Amino acid sequence: MKGKLRIKEAFLSLLFVLTLTYYGLAGAIENSAQQHSGVEQAQIKEAGKNVPSFQQAPSAWLMRMEGASRNLSYRGVFVYQQGALLDTLAITHDAYNHQDKERIVYLDGLPREVVRNGKTLTYSTPNRGIIRFNNGSLMPMVKRFSNVLSDKNYQISYAAKHFFRIAGREAVVLSIIPTDHYRYGYQLWLDAKTALPLKSVMLGGNGSIIERMQFTHIEIGVRLTQAEMQAMDKSNDLSGKVINIEKSSKKGGVWNWEAGWIPSGFVVKSISERPSPVSNQKTDAVLYSDGIASFSIFVEPDETRVLSQSSENIGTLAAVSKIFRRGDTFFNVTVIGDVPLGTAERIAVSVRSRKNTATVDAVKE
Repeated sequence: MKGKLRIKEAFLSLLFVLTLTYYGLAGAIENSAQQHSGVEQAQIKEAGKNVPSFQQAPSAWLMRMEGASRNLSYRGVFVYQQGALLDTLAITHDAYNHQDKERIVYLDGLPREVVRNGKTLTYSTPNRGIIRFNNGSLMPMVKRFSNVLSDKNYQISYAAKHFFRIAGREAVVLSIIPTDHYRYGYQLWLDAKTALPLKSVMLGGNGSIIERMQFTHIEIGVRLTQAEMQAMDKSNDLSGKVINIEKSSKKGGVWNWEAGWIPSGFVVKSISERPSPVSNQKTDAVLYSDGIASFSIFVEPDETRVLSQSSENIGTLAAVSKIFRRGDTFFNVTVIGDVPLGTAERIAVSVRSRKNTATVDAVKE
């Protein structure tokens, strides 16, 4: 029970940032009716040039989605649902002059916001102040779908109903179905003119919706107001806490542990030093990904000296903590990721120490 509480307390404060930054979407509080300038019209025209047709493989739409999310300026309002929790958020994205800035604001409950400038995230709330994440380790969800996916792990197809309307715009519907039960499935609704994501759902093995994001209003190819751009500028605000997430600078990193079982298709993407999910220490973490889903494994000494295991779904993330003993030393292995809880549990119980220190080759991101 203690292990379960430790995971929950450590992650609830960061869950807002973790889940929202998977999306990398944008919009704003203001609902402006400005006319598109020549620059914004050029953005839409350029995006439209490269939008695939139905004669092409559906994976071509995924490749265009990431570029559209990065190269278009837009504002909108969307709803975000995890289980019974439902929130409304406003979002703004600035791609003018090749910038990459965005701001997400909660419209329900206490005022909260996330501002991203390149690879730096600033998260602020009235009661917790400002927290900054450096080195951009929290990646937008749209980036995961830009990877080349193996048809051994996922089947990508056009949905039975090709077109749908989301927020007043025509959308192309894609289905991404896993070939096993060790990962989740997805459906995506992409803007038919630009390939910008308008809606997404994460699906469980029985077809249940685990997570949903959907725009209710969106303006694409707009010039942001001066007030909107100023709200995204946090360069002069030096207050708050800064969290540095240091990545390994080497392609290969030393990890003294190994997982005896990893689902097919998952490979090591990086080895980095990150804040521990169950303590105040920094610990080495190994990140695995199959091109869409990902999970991290943390191992560190444990002082409770009580063998235990706890598992919990925290939002869309599975979190498993297991304490085991090697000689007179106790260790805590934690697995966290957007995979089913059963997958995370099987990975956690398979982690063991290596007989000899070994080098794990990490794929460059």
